Amino acid sequence: MTEILTLEKVLAFLKVDLAFACCWPLPVTATKSQKIRDKIFRWCCCLNGTLMSISLMYTLGLERDNMFLLMKVGCELSAFLQVPIQIILFTLQNDRLQTIIYEMENFIQQAKSEEKYVIQKYVDKCKLFYIMTLCCITTTAVAIIFGPLLLPQPFPIEVQYPFYVDKQPLKTVIYLHHVMVVYQSYVQVCSNVFVAVLLWFVAARFEILSHKFRKVRSFSEYKICIQLHQRLLRYAKDITMTIRYIALSSIGFSTVAVVFSGLTFLSRQPLTIKAQFLTVGTSALIEVFVCAWPADYVLNMSNNVCHAVYESLWYKTKVSLQKDLLYVVSRCQQPVSVTVPCMLPTLSLNYYASYLSTTFSYLTTFRIIFAVEDGPDI
Repeated sequence: MTEILTLEKVLAFLKVDLAFACCWPLPVTATKSQKIRDKIFRWCCCLNGTLMSISLMYTLGLERDNMFLLMKVGCELSAFLQVPIQIILFTLQNDRLQTIIYEMENFIQQAKSEEKYVIQKYVDKCKLFYIMTLCCITTTAVAIIFGPLLLPQPFPIEVQYPFYVDKQPLKTVIYLHHVMVVYQSYVQVCSNVFVAVLLWFVAARFEILSHKFRKVRSFSEYKICIQLHQRLLRYAKDITMTIRYIALSSIGFSTVAVVFSGLTFLSRQPLTIKAQFLTVGTSALIEVFVCAWPADYVLNMSNNVCHAVYESLWYKTKVSLQKDLLYVVSRCQQPVSVTVPCMLPTLSLNYYASYLSTTFSYLTTFRIIFAVEDGPDI
């Protein structure tokens, strides 16, 4: 008998798989020693990614006349800078994430059969795409880690150091450092799946609330639904405020990765290098879609609550309650969205389409510039 993939299993898997992403908060009951160990672990993860970023910047300074290496290192730098920056962003939002996860777990434990059905519907809807996404990102990480087996380079990342690195055990230590930082970059990209789970959960909550509004028949049931709507709006706002800068950083780094990996793929390079950077560019494009898809659903589901209110028996209620319902409808005209003023417009599938258009226009522009400067070499 095939086991059903439930939200509880998804959360348990992400909690283990994303340990090095430092995105999962400690439980509310964490002891002081656990908090200290967690802080030390986060700082060590930050330091590891920062050391690789510094090494790549040093390489850029030495090889600034090598256009191909500039594109390659620029792509890698965008991936590894994301490690310390996103760890810091998750750490700054640790208290909010703690509250969000606590409420999510409580809701799942206390959910009724109808609520569990809606949540399971969302899990079944998304599981294939996100499993394939994790497989694609894993393939990218594995291709980079085992790159030295096929490429003429001693380490997974082509980077230079201001000291001799061919002697043991230093060479092994550096190789392990490269493997670890590639793994960290991999889990940071996968952390967008964690962000997506939070958004899908909010979308499911709004759909559950819409069903309740359509079924209410009494004054007391209307009051309960209105109160649930207010609490859900606050919860949704907490989530969007928590993840918006994380989404912004993912979009920024993904844009750089797509442009430089695309230029590397279009240049005259060995097939092994092209294949490696094709997977990097594909993973970067998927990384943004992972968040844009559920964010678009949250927009629609939070707006659909007003339709559910209108389809209920509101016209049979008291005038005072009708005024409260009118407030609910008017509030739904401003749907819940992931946005950063002046930096990130509303994250949605429409935004993702414009993001693709803009990113490929950047790629085309840089391609033309480099072709003019370097002639047939690119």
